[in-house]
Amino acid sequence: MRKFGYLLTFFALLTVVTPVEAQLWDKNLVVNGDAETGTGASLKTAAPLKNIPGWTTTGNFQQCLYTMGAADSRWMKNPGKQHFAGGPNGGTATAKQTIDLSSGATEIDAGRVRFYLGAWLSNGGSVIMAPANVTVTFLDAAGKTLLQYSVDAPALAEEDTNAMHWRNGSGFVLPNTRSVQMLLDLTGKPVSFNSATADNIVFTVSLQPIFGANLVVNSDAEDQTADTDAPGWNGADLVPIKVNAIKFVDPPAAVLGTWMFNLRAGVGARSGSGFQTIDVTLAKDRVDAGGVSFSLAALIGGFDTSPDTSSVKLEFLNDSGKVISTAPLLGPITPADRGNKAVFLPRSTDGKVPVGTRALQVTLAFATTNGNFGVHSYVDNISLVLSSGGAVAIKDGGIVNAATGDPGPVAPGEMIMVYTTGINLASAARMQLDSTGKVASTLSNVRLFFDGTQAPILSVTSGQVAAVAPFDLEGKGSAQVRLEYQGVQSQTVKVEVAATSPGIFTQDGSTTGMALAYNADYTLNSKDNPAAEDSTVSVYWTGGGQTDPTGIDGRIEFGPLSKPKAEMKVTIGGQPATLVYCGGVPYAWSGLLFCETKVPVGLVISDPPLPLLTPIVITVGGASSPDSRVSIWVRR
Repeated sequence: MRKFGYLLTFFALLTVVTPVEAQLWDKNLVVNGDAETGTGASLKTAAPLKNIPGWTTTGNFQQCLYTMGAADSRWMKNPGKQHFAGGPNGGTATAKQTIDLSSGATEIDAGRVRFYLGAWLSNGGSVIMAPANVTVTFLDAAGKTLLQYSVDAPALAEEDTNAMHWRNGSGFVLPNTRSVQMLLDLTGKPVSFNSATADNIVFTVSLQPIFGANLVVNSDAEDQTADTDAPGWNGADLVPIKVNAIKFVDPPAAVLGTWMFNLRAGVGARSGSGFQTIDVTLAKDRVDAGGVSFSLAALIGGFDTSPDTSSVKLEFLNDSGKVISTAPLLGPITPADRGNKAVFLPRSTDGKVPVGTRALQVTLAFATTNGNFGVHSYVDNISLVLSSGGAVAIKDGGIVNAATGDPGPVAPGEMIMVYTTGINLASAARMQLDSTGKVASTLSNVRLFFDGTQAPILSVTSGQVAAVAPFDLEGKGSAQVRLEYQGVQSQTVKVEVAATSPGIFTQDGSTTGMALAYNADYTLNSKDNPAAEDSTVSVYWTGGGQTDPTGIDGRIEFGPLSKPKAEMKVTIGGQPATLVYCGGVPYAWSGLLFCETKVPVGLVISDPPLPLLTPIVITVGGASSPDSRVSIWVRR
């Protein structure tokens, strides 16, 4: 039998944070988003280019020189030499590329990553009428869609020309996201040349929490660039203008900064607006538990006796983009409110984010009723902050195998991680035994229920709960899971149940890498300490399902040791390995398993015989641990 002093390491593995391998943050991740790589077509009649760097294209999608004359870049100060267009003959015109986010997995899975998507887009005008857009689809490691987000070219009512405008939006990356598929769609009706265009496509990710930070991009107009559209905002007429264009009595320039928001100048009575949409699906567990509040504030100003108005509106959108509620409007402010002086006045409102909210839309609206040139009303220093009042919730996709990190079917007796919000602890709490000698099902005022059965709790931190799924899940197709903290209940989450769901633990607690495996001499397996062929190696895992004798929740294993009822197999390097023992770990909790198995002979074929890193897979019943994720070192 093995030595078991290493069991203490499992508590560390339950709360380990894996470092980010590479930095993704705050840089454009789009390859050739500005169309400057490669040579664009110089004639509208040129055949569509089929090898545009960075993109996989369909239909007549074209990369063009601006000298072709198909694009209107009047609002762009730095358009470069080339752009994208729908191309000759119209019809289908798309381009896509995939962006790898896997190196940011740790921060992404912790819910600390915000994305920003933007592009210069045109609809081609009424001749083309192309609903041009850029869509990003967030995918997990298996290619499952977790979220989609799009930015659209101006509608014809806003811009009936082929002039490009900056369109953008933002949101938060959902846990388990590993890649993003970007689709640029310039499809238009059949014409001699589809002049719907795009340029300077940007996708960035940055580290920002969803709670406690200002969510408005370019909230104070200070992110102004050489372009005349306002960064962060959508609206052909919305522009930042210099604060010093008006001599404001209050507040001082130190508060207002260099820029403020206004409409592009024009003659006569005018109105217009700009907006931005922020996806907050990441917070849906807390939102739907009724525990998220908002605070909206802005400075709204005007010039002397001018009756021109401006206001700030916050709308709450559901997952279909439909408005389900609107916050109280900030503004408008009258000359009487301002004492007929050129001042900004603070306005604010707060309240609860409605259940079902998946996005927030902030709109700045401006209007004038006289014939003066321009609108003499202004907005600055906009703030939108979400806060959580301590609502307890299970995160979306937050119930995972403790070894693999994968959501999915839960097996009886499987060690699991439950990612949560609303639990506030100064330090991690670790497993305790109750009066009967079993693992306690209440730890730091936390309880976890599967269809009413309390699960043994292994550890609790402010962001996650480690537990063992009850054995009475056997035979069920699904279960209803809820969390309780200090008597406050989370929402109920449905999970699928499977007979088995094996996963092998790794040495650093991550979901891939070196198996937590010990050689025949009780030493940890490594490159410098490989296991010899035909020797015994022990590997630690979970998810074996119901046991013989029948599993008892929270039981500490000692004779007779429980063994999975389902048939078990192990392969090392793809070769069948002889099982010596497979079952419970003496003096550990039920649910933690280990296999003693012989390393197959003939795996190492190099000359000279160098140590070989080779995958190990455990199959129990009809399910196997993920292939090629976890490995051991072997030698001849």
